[in-house]
Amino acid sequence: MEALIQFLRRISTFVVFLLLEIIAFLMIINQGTFQSSVFHSATLNITSAFYKQIGNITDYFSLNADNKDLAEKNAELQRKVSNLEDYIERKNYEKTLYADTIIKIIPAKVVTQTIDKINNYLIINKGKKDGITENMGVINTDGVVGVVQSVSENYAVVISVLSSKLKISGKLKNASYLCSVFWNGISPYTGSVINIPEHITAEVGDTILTSGYSSVFPENIMIGTVKKISLNKSTAWNDLTIEYATNFISIRYVSVIVNSHFNELLNIEKTIEQ
Repeated sequence: MEALIQFLRRISTFVVFLLLEIIAFLMIINQGTFQSSVFHSATLNITSAFYKQIGNITDYFSLNADNKDLAEKNAELQRKVSNLEDYIERKNYEKTLYADTIIKIIPAKVVTQTIDKINNYLIINKGKKDGITENMGVINTDGVVGVVQSVSENYAVVISVLSSKLKISGKLKNASYLCSVFWNGISPYTGSVINIPEHITAEVGDTILTSGYSSVFPENIMIGTVKKISLNKSTAWNDLTIEYATNFISIRYVSVIVNSHFNELLNIEKTIEQ
């Protein structure tokens, strides 16, 4: 207690001086209009600067939340634009794909698919009630997708070109040479064409299209492009590695080819086999 009293005695002079200064300062402000105006102006400036800094700090800490909200809205907008582009692309494609009146197409959406099996497939959301039957060809805006294997009332299973069960009748566009395209079982991006005679000129980048010599696919549907040419030593002919036109990793929509002469052609082919 004695120490506290000694401390107060030591600072008493300073405290009295500070109080007198404050009193004098207040008297000057209250007595003079000019001094009062200067004081209030200075106070206002200091207060404004203080609140401005507080506002800047608040804005800074709320910036992350605003950026996150903006990013989410931007992603949603991009998704809607992408869906609209897909829709327009499909509709334009459906209108211009074939001028032949015997060919119609049924648009469908991919429900599920596989790309990591020996025999890969897709399931689409169209079936018997939509006019789809077995052995119909399936394509998308890029090229060949596969062939319908089985159908229920509302769905269909499509064996994709990424299957050991499926061979596509094709042709080298530049050489007009017929060939069979099959999956090499290695990558969902590439397939194979074997036994191309030496006199047939094939180059990397050449296009391979459907031949039209089947009841499944009309002529000139894109299958892929030549990616690599290898000499088969056992046959002395060339084997081709092709890059499929269809990207099976991101496929979402397809079109089922409906040929009004399909059953007739199929029956004729069966008589030949017999």
